[in-house]
Amino acid sequence: MDEAKHSTAPGRSILSASTKGPSPLHIEVDHERCVGDARCLDLAPGVFEHNERRQAEVVDPEGDALDDILVAAENCPTSAIAVSDALSGKVLFP
Repeated sequence: MDEAKHSTAPGRSILSASTKGPSPLHIEVDHERCVGDARCLDLAPGVFEHNERRQAEVVDPEGDALDDILVAAENCPTSAIAVSDALSGKVLFP
């Protein structure tokens, strides 16, 4: 997997992955919104972990099934997680 971590704006954590799968994901965590609730870590532990400020970071966009990643994004109490198809740009959540 070829990963590229980007910081496009202050307070944002993005990890995109080009993988062998048909639809690589682009997952973004907005650190201006993330309060470190850890629901995403519980629901998709292979994808998210806490950084030094106890905010979610994407460590592997393929670490869990797409359904689990979307459930994690949907359950974020501050709506800090965005998920899209890295190739087409199609927004999967929100």
